Amino acid sequence: MIAVTTLDDVSLHFDPVGSWTAVAVVTLLLAAVLIAVPPDRSRAGGRRLPILVGLRLAAFLALVTCLLRPTFVASQKARQQQTLIVLADASKSMTVADGPDGRTRWQELEAALAAAEPAARGLVAKGDFEIAAWLFDKDARPLATKADKPLSLGDWRDAATAEETAIGAALDDAVRAAAGRSLAGVIVLGDGAQHAYAPRDLPPQTAARRLADAGVPLWSVTFGQQRAGGQGRDAAVVNLAAAETVSVKNTLEVAGRVRLEGFAGREAEVRLLAEVADGRMEQVAATRVRSDGDVVEEPVRLTWTPTEVGERKLSVRIEPVEGEVIVANNELSTFVDVIDGGLRALYIEGALRVEQRFLRRALAASPDMQVDFQWIDSGRRDRWPVDLARAFAGDYDVVLVGDLDAAAMRPADLQALLAKVEAGAGLGLLGGIHAFEAGGWGSTPLAPLLPFEPDRLARQPFDEPVRQNLHLPGPLAMLPDPRFGGVSILRLGSDAADTRAAWKAMPTIDGANDLGQLAPAAKPLAVTADGRPLLVAREYGAGRVLAFAADSTWRWVMQGAADAHKRFWRQFVLWLAKQDDAAADTVWVRLAQRRIPPGTPLPFDVGMTTSDGTLPADATFEATVVSPSGQRRPVRVIRRGETFSGQITECGEPGDWKLVVQGTRPGTAEPKECTRRFTVFRQDLELANPRANPLLMKQLAEVTTGGVRLPEELPAVLEEIASRPPEFETREQWTATPWDTWPMLLLLAGCLCTEWTLRKRWGLV
Repeated sequence: MIAVTTLDDVSLHFDPVGSWTAVAVVTLLLAAVLIAVPPDRSRAGGRRLPILVGLRLAAFLALVTCLLRPTFVASQKARQQQTLIVLADASKSMTVADGPDGRTRWQELEAALAAAEPAARGLVAKGDFEIAAWLFDKDARPLATKADKPLSLGDWRDAATAEETAIGAALDDAVRAAAGRSLAGVIVLGDGAQHAYAPRDLPPQTAARRLADAGVPLWSVTFGQQRAGGQGRDAAVVNLAAAETVSVKNTLEVAGRVRLEGFAGREAEVRLLAEVADGRMEQVAATRVRSDGDVVEEPVRLTWTPTEVGERKLSVRIEPVEGEVIVANNELSTFVDVIDGGLRALYIEGALRVEQRFLRRALAASPDMQVDFQWIDSGRRDRWPVDLARAFAGDYDVVLVGDLDAAAMRPADLQALLAKVEAGAGLGLLGGIHAFEAGGWGSTPLAPLLPFEPDRLARQPFDEPVRQNLHLPGPLAMLPDPRFGGVSILRLGSDAADTRAAWKAMPTIDGANDLGQLAPAAKPLAVTADGRPLLVAREYGAGRVLAFAADSTWRWVMQGAADAHKRFWRQFVLWLAKQDDAAADTVWVRLAQRRIPPGTPLPFDVGMTTSDGTLPADATFEATVVSPSGQRRPVRVIRRGETFSGQITECGEPGDWKLVVQGTRPGTAEPKECTRRFTVFRQDLELANPRANPLLMKQLAEVTTGGVRLPEELPAVLEEIASRPPEFETREQWTATPWDTWPMLLLLAGCLCTEWTLRKRWGLV
């Protein structure tokens, strides 16, 4: 908007055709013609003669004007009106009553603006300024203020967006709306509490730095106390962590953190609630936390032992404490899958080899397998034997032992392991420098179940060169034994011929342990090209035992056989657990998170696993998300390698959501289905932590040429702006060329035509 315009000067310029001399010659010639050929005076008497002379003279002057090409030039100076942006915080935290006489922050803000109203009217009355008033919480809204009340905000109202404060985004919105106008400055009025979810969580400091770069000052006025009166007492659950999967009847540890503010010397009860089959939440554990200071944040650990299979909701809840006002942050929830058919394996390793990393990664890719890892450091043999009683007390279906000397374990634990295998567990012994008889396993309580004969002379001492006679040098091809190699462990094709061809095409291994003499009950499942055993199996009691002499299958992955590597190790563990005949296809779903804020996208992966651990190439999936209110909408699922992925968006409704995935294979009767739940939580961001943040307001002001002001200093800010308004002037110039316009053409043609018409009418031609 233009405030003041002044016309500086008007000038006339000529640009004659050719040159001044040429124009003068032409003018003289035309004048001579006009004089030499006048109208016939004898017949053009009376008023006719002046009319004809006037028309000829007008045409002559018009023609001379066109030859001179005159240009009128006018310039003026304009001073542009400047805009002062006033941003007022209208979020819920402004209702906190921590001001004098119990007044709210909003009431204090209104009082400050009322006191500054006369100065604002004076600023606007000058004509050089306008005030753009905005309210902001999560969003920013411009106000249509009156000329006599430029700072009138109206009454505070509880808008749907008032539960968040986005100071940075509000600054950006207001400045963007004023694009093209000169800014006199920005005044931010609020408590400085930035509470916003993405995408409105722009850092306010970033927006302030943009103002500083543009030379726009920012003044901040803070309302409220850093310790909000009446709101300072707060008990909150600030964190919750639990494993996503637990086997039925196994103990799950749930870790969390609770914060107590303003309750020095008091206790709070923290409870763990678990969902039961009918959907009710029941208390399964509890503890107490004591606050010894003004603000205390303490970890809590609670345990739960599920007795039923299925997806279960877990909640950590802190009971409201006397005097607590905000209870929205007293509870956090998550979901846990309680599995029965899932497989649990314990992997004990004596050396952190490359092989163990690839093996664990291959097994972790199977969603129905849980592998716990135990490393027994051979460099700390002074601590041997290690007590593994607690580990063996767990409900493990399979135990894997890799490159570990038998002296690392107590005889009692070995006896317990023997009993577990006899009762139905599986034991897998893996190759390595101290594996098998090189590690003295034939002299332990496990001797009865070993698939090879004991050999006390085959021991590999520590800190001595590796005994080459205990190993088979590589490279070695691994092939199914024609007699026993048809087991599921080695199945890489649709039939025996395909499987053998697949193994022939597999990369070789670097070497292997020499298993020596096999036990009578042992069966070599896989052998080298010259018949030396590599994979040997036997049954003991109700359990199964495997001895795998190689320790370099990780090279399969590095040489392009990653799928075969993963399939082999999955089938290895399934055979030990006696789950190798499981035929049903299963659909699985992995959510990136089980607890998200409103509006946060949630990625997920889905897949279908067959009994051999592969994903059917012809599988298709459909996904549907169900809101807490029961509304259903489809979710797009796209294929990524062996799995399918998708992303759930627009989850704004707080509560428990469901993702339902159906997987279908051509020729199957019914699709397989898997459901996973997740929680969209909405904590009261504004009142959960209602302290004012004057430090943030100070940072915003000091990054510009403005400053921090007290509420009573607001009129002085407006007077300062009025007293030294920064001028923003523009010079505008206009030009007019009457010689090349249609009026000039009409004048010339009109004069000539009129003169000819009159002479003809009067009988002069």
